[in-house]
Amino acid sequence: METEQDKANRLWEELLKQSPTNEDLRYIIEHVEALRKTAWQLLLKQSPTNEDLRYIIEYVEPLRETAGQLLLKQSPTNEDLRYIIGHVEPLRKTAGQLLLKQSPTNEDLRYIIDCVEPLRETAGQLLLKQSPTNEYLRYIIRYVEPLRETAWQLLLKQSPTNEDLRYIIDCVEPLRETAWQLLLKQSPTNEDLRYIIEYVEPLRETVGQLLLKQSPTNEDLRYIIEHVEALRKTAWQLLKKTKKEILNELLNL
Repeated sequence: METEQDKANRLWEELLKQSPTNEDLRYIIEHVEALRKTAWQLLLKQSPTNEDLRYIIEYVEPLRETAGQLLLKQSPTNEDLRYIIGHVEPLRKTAGQLLLKQSPTNEDLRYIIDCVEPLRETAGQLLLKQSPTNEYLRYIIRYVEPLRETAWQLLLKQSPTNEDLRYIIDCVEPLRETAWQLLLKQSPTNEDLRYIIEYVEPLRETVGQLLLKQSPTNEDLRYIIEHVEALRKTAWQLLKKTKKEILNELLNL
């Protein structure tokens, strides 16, 4: 007796005999493993577009490298190369080298810095010449150690935001102390202070005391309870008081 799967495969086989479009073939390649090889060979005969190959790269892991190699030969756009970098590890460096030669945008360069370790310094040097925003400078600071100081000095000239400084505190240990010192001078929000409490152990009690003076929320108080032993009792008392006030308000409705 024919199973549902057998029936589906038979119908797909019939479709393969009826001039399937590239879109039909992509669907079969992705979803019908039994017919994948046949559909792939048909797609190759129908001159797959770059879009077809990107689809295979993204959704059909067994064919990723093969599709990536074909895509490299089809005048790949910057977007195509980013697809290869993102999904085909064996071709990552080759795609990154091509991308560096194709007038890469700042986003292209960030992608290389993020994913292609051997090309990070080259991409970082180019990015520094292309008026990088603070966000792009953070990427260089985090991932390109030889360019870290240069990018850091440029970030300081571009007036780092509290978010920039929190990122440095979180991800770049060698610059953590300088970043939190700057952050404390920039009217830190409660979120900023929680960051320092979490990542800068020597400052936990001092910053916890600051946070207690800034109308701390329940989340702020829980942070202090979790991380600042010296202030745990004070924060707990405030947290209980807050909950009690809420209950009283509810009872008075």
